[in-house]
Amino acid sequence: MGAAESNLTKVAGVVEKTEIERLRRLIFRATKGKSFFFIQDYEADEDVGNGSRRSVYVIMYWDGQHIRDRITRICDSFSGQRFELPPLGEIQDQIARVTTSIADARSVLQQTRTSLREQLVQFDKIDGSDDDSKISTIYIYKMFLAKEKALY
Repeated sequence: MGAAESNLTKVAGVVEKTEIERLRRLIFRATKGKSFFFIQDYEADEDVGNGSRRSVYVIMYWDGQHIRDRITRICDSFSGQRFELPPLGEIQDQIARVTTSIADARSVLQQTRTSLREQLVQFDKIDGSDDDSKISTIYIYKMFLAKEKALY
């Protein structure tokens, strides 16, 4: 399948679910029906709050500069993102790199949260005890700013 696969180009992306049928029609017209269009609904945790639903699409077509430009323009005209997929042999390496970068980003986020928490505790001059008689410095500043805002 090596020689046949070299001419087969794959494009993937994310688009709003309401726009998927319009994208399908435009791709069909641009390729004159000589493409394969696969769609799957995608729901992430961060999408639940704003009510937007997304779909993931993969377009496979026989490569040619003219058709590649047309498909790129069509996909870029929609509000989602477009991704060029690597050859099949490199997909596992790409997945490993992305997984590593996600783990690194999560580690940095956790370290940042820990550091921020430590700085707030140090700024607030709390030694970690559950003593209710202590007054928080941050709370005092918050009340002071509320009073100043009310005055002006």
